[in-house]
Amino acid sequence: MKLTYDKLSGGHILSISEAESLMLEICTGNLNEFQIAFILGIYKSRTMSLNELIGFRNALVHLSIPVKLNKPCIDVCGTGGDNKNTFNISTLSAFVLAASGIPVAKHGNFASTSISGSSDILKHFGYHFKTNEGELQKELDKTNLCFIHAPNFHPALKNLVTVRKSLSTNTLFNLMGPLVNPANTEYKYVGVFNKEVARLYNYFLQSTETNYTIVHSLDGYDEISLTSRLLQISNNSEEILEKEELGFNSINSNEISAGTSIENAATIFTKVLANEATTAQMNVVLINSATAMRCYNQKSLEECIQLCKESIVSKKAYNLFKTILN
Repeated sequence: MKLTYDKLSGGHILSISEAESLMLEICTGNLNEFQIAFILGIYKSRTMSLNELIGFRNALVHLSIPVKLNKPCIDVCGTGGDNKNTFNISTLSAFVLAASGIPVAKHGNFASTSISGSSDILKHFGYHFKTNEGELQKELDKTNLCFIHAPNFHPALKNLVTVRKSLSTNTLFNLMGPLVNPANTEYKYVGVFNKEVARLYNYFLQSTETNYTIVHSLDGYDEISLTSRLLQISNNSEEILEKEELGFNSINSNEISAGTSIENAATIFTKVLANEATTAQMNVVLINSATAMRCYNQKSLEECIQLCKESIVSKKAYNLFKTILN
């Protein structure tokens, strides 16, 4: 372990096997919180290499409880860690997609750097987190959506909750979240907090059989925020898009804030699903839902926007939300 410390502090880039071994050490309780914080600090100060990403992911997948589902699904997930405190856009998008006929296996967790993570908001509404593959499959069959609460399927990560909370900033574990869904979904819609991570994800996902779309708003959001230009990377393309090219007007950052409490975030959540939200709140959910839908079905963005809008206006998404809570 000391050798790895010395290598990291000296600027050494780990090999795949070194990174995998290090992550296993972190997750199996062999390191104390000071040692873990040191390692996380290293990766806060420099960009992770592709080999390090692969090694860390290999270890986390090895330690996770796998989930096999009976239909191709999409995960709609962000890295978090952008310090923008938006409301739960990706979780809302999961409900809109499922209500539109797109199977969703949403991977999520409690927030470490914001007011409301996907698990926080669902827990607030009284949702029962599923604990095994059978429960998830039943939920998917019933609603077209299952929610994979990360702590139930990544038990080794429970040891890291305290140190992640104490750091109050994004860490290498933010990078891992969208890549270690235990269901290993065939489709991924991923938001990331900077351009370097977007391209790192692209290099990794290119080597898999995943159909993917990676988004990053250039003013720092890990989603399509409609507050700035957008970097969008898919299997065969990379482009910078203006908001107007997406069919929407610009909005201000305060218009998509989650507020100062989980109650504020929950109010926005229900208003979006009930078709009672502000235009800005509704539009940011629509563009993220539609872009994710396009990743799955390859229809035009305009058609996907209309399908997603219909799911909200018709209350299909709201009714699905009520069903999944029962």
